[in-house]
Amino acid sequence: MDNNELAEIIGEAFLWDIVSEYVEKDFENIKEELRHLIYTEKTTVEKIARAEVHESDEFIVTDFEEQNGHLTLNFEMPAIINAIGENNEYLFRVTTYCTGTVRIPDAESYDWDSLDFDNMNRLDILTHSDLAEILTLHYKDTEADDLTVI
Repeated sequence: MDNNELAEIIGEAFLWDIVSEYVEKDFENIKEELRHLIYTEKTTVEKIARAEVHESDEFIVTDFEEQNGHLTLNFEMPAIINAIGENNEYLFRVTTYCTGTVRIPDAESYDWDSLDFDNMNRLDILTHSDLAEILTLHYKDTEADDLTVI
């Protein structure tokens, strides 16, 4: 399998879930993004205890490079993220555009054909998260709806 095929296969079927899981654990950086929005109530931002990707309609591999057996992929992923408090109350609905870089170390050493990500559920896919390393992740064009005022 060449790198073009691999990037296409693992982008949508594998990396989408890996990056979504990373975003859900990255709530401290999401809080930091919300602190920069002048219209968000800062005390509400500080109550964020977790995040969940509510919706993401695509995962795009924008570029990739193979070097010394490592495959490095740049990606874009629009997302709607729910920011949730410690009492499971929904605080913000965050709309953002995630961009970043993922590395697949020793990409050629894995039997990618045997990993049928298209037919795996998210939990099964996440058991293979050690195959990918997120190097960078940035949130762009971030906006938020305060769900506590509704």
